[in-house]
Amino acid sequence: MSGKFDVIVAGGGPTGSTAACILAGKGFKVALIDKAEFPRKKLCGGLITYKTTQVLEKVFGCDVDCLRSRGIINFESPEYSINYRDHNIRDAQSSIPFRFVDRVDFDYFLLQKAANAGAHIFTGEEIVQCNYMDAEVKTKSNRIYKGEYLIGADGVNSTIRRFLPYDKRKWQADMASTIEIIFDAADYPREVLKPELYIGHLRAGYIWVFPAAGKVVTGIGALNRATVNFKKIFMDFLRSQGIADPESLPMKGYPLPYGNYMENPCFGRTFLAGDAAGIVEPLFGEGIFYALQSGRYAAEAIAKGLSENRNPEKFYLERLEKYVFPELRYSNRLRWTLFYSQPLLKHMSFKMAFKSMPRLLADMVHGVRSYKFLLKKEWD
Repeated sequence: MSGKFDVIVAGGGPTGSTAACILAGKGFKVALIDKAEFPRKKLCGGLITYKTTQVLEKVFGCDVDCLRSRGIINFESPEYSINYRDHNIRDAQSSIPFRFVDRVDFDYFLLQKAANAGAHIFTGEEIVQCNYMDAEVKTKSNRIYKGEYLIGADGVNSTIRRFLPYDKRKWQADMASTIEIIFDAADYPREVLKPELYIGHLRAGYIWVFPAAGKVVTGIGALNRATVNFKKIFMDFLRSQGIADPESLPMKGYPLPYGNYMENPCFGRTFLAGDAAGIVEPLFGEGIFYALQSGRYAAEAIAKGLSENRNPEKFYLERLEKYVFPELRYSNRLRWTLFYSQPLLKHMSFKMAFKSMPRLLADMVHGVRSYKFLLKKEWD
């Protein structure tokens, strides 16, 4: 036996670090296990919204100024651009800046916060087996970790999830694929000073061009079952941007949950959170906030359950159902409304639709307003 703990956290990304930081801060003995050595590479557009910064301040005690001073935020812009193919629909300004992070630095910063809170960090340890009913995992090095509860926060390709009795067909039906190419800013054909979204190239997905410190992050993401010629679409887009031979550039791909969130991510003494449970916003694919928030909810539910000798599942599901799942449901409805209307509306109708409400749309993405009819959103 390599160790007995109150809680085992599988995964050292934002979900796992949030959960471990909260539980360790409350005095519980926590093991966080990740197969990677940190800092490690992580593909992601790196957008953090207003609601994301609010959770970071609440859990980690680090506000926007703190994130800036540590170099975690590497670019900010209140402006954004929405485009239909090569037609500009709207250049607009948000009341709150869009901020960007490099996941290498961001994830390592959060992991260090969890360690400073007292979590036991085991990196370079790959989990290969899981007994979800007993909250027990075994690593490749033959070590066994046993907890009262286990949080599966190990991402979209979760090892923990493989051992759970979940609906695999539903999961696969709503998976998306992405490709990302990162340019040095000097090598991109033009200056990029704000986040840009491009719709109309895909039936259920979009292309992004994001600014970063000295870089330009380009990518494409789309629902697998609704997409053909995925790579070709992205290569053609880059050529339209002035990239002569995009096929020769180094590119990375990764899967993305895109509407396949689990309405009950609890299995015995094992709870899934973040990408491992598919808790990602299904219109724009925002994942960092939902990773932090679901990791927080799982940790606080388990802490309450352990303290009161009660089953924490109820506490976890109640908060997901009240605050998170409505956003995912209405975002999904909006996604299909927009995507199905593309062939009919074309760019002029989209331009008219977006013309009168750019600030409201930005407030929706930031979490000030809800995906449910743009109503004011209250988070806990």
